[in-house]
Amino acid sequence: MVYGFKVVFVRLEKSMQLLMSCKCMQRDLVKLLPICHSELDKVVPEKASVRLVAFNLGFLPGGDKAIITKPETTLLALEAAKETVMPGGLISLVVYVGHPGGCALVLHAMKTVEAV
Repeated sequence: MVYGFKVVFVRLEKSMQLLMSCKCMQRDLVKLLPICHSELDKVVPEKASVRLVAFNLGFLPGGDKAIITKPETTLLALEAAKETVMPGGLISLVVYVGHPGGCALVLHAMKTVEAV
């Protein structure tokens, strides 16, 4: 199962449209949710075998640079990811920095990862 979290509804709709245009049977294994990534632990079943949690942080390239990932929610999401991912699993971070506060977000993410 793949879970996707988006707080910007327009982006969620576009992702849903792309997913629905896919002719593959696996699209039923994808759940796109209009909630913050910090809610991860409330959505993913407790006994799920999660092998990867991937974060795409910052802002949407080509989108509104005022809508950015918040360090506070990222910390909560990373904590939830740590508790959710199975032993030997991976947590991946991709951080876009081309917006005000982008470098601070990277530094915060690095400190958070060290703490997690």
